[in-house]
Amino acid sequence: HRPLLLRSPPAALEVFAIAPAGPPRQFRLAGREHRIAHYEGPERIEGGWWRGRTVRRDYYRVQTEAGERYWLFRRLQDGQWFLPGEFA
Repeated sequence: HRPLLLRSPPAALEVFAIAPAGPPRQFRLAGREHRIAHYEGPERIEGGWWRGRTVRRDYYRVQTEAGERYWLFRRLQDGQWFLPGEFA
């Protein structure tokens, strides 16, 4: 499943997780805290070396305690989190 609403570029996030490489538990978007009630993932997506720039990301589908559903990914090269889309 992929979200209908995509952001270009994806929004950078501050994410809190139990472990550095663990799933997200809470994130801040536009100054607002979002506590995650449920998540699915990770789904790892990697670009092939033959394409030049290597892309390695872990994607999660999350639902907040308020019922909002988002698509998040962690860039594996540096651990930075982004929000590329929202589910309707």
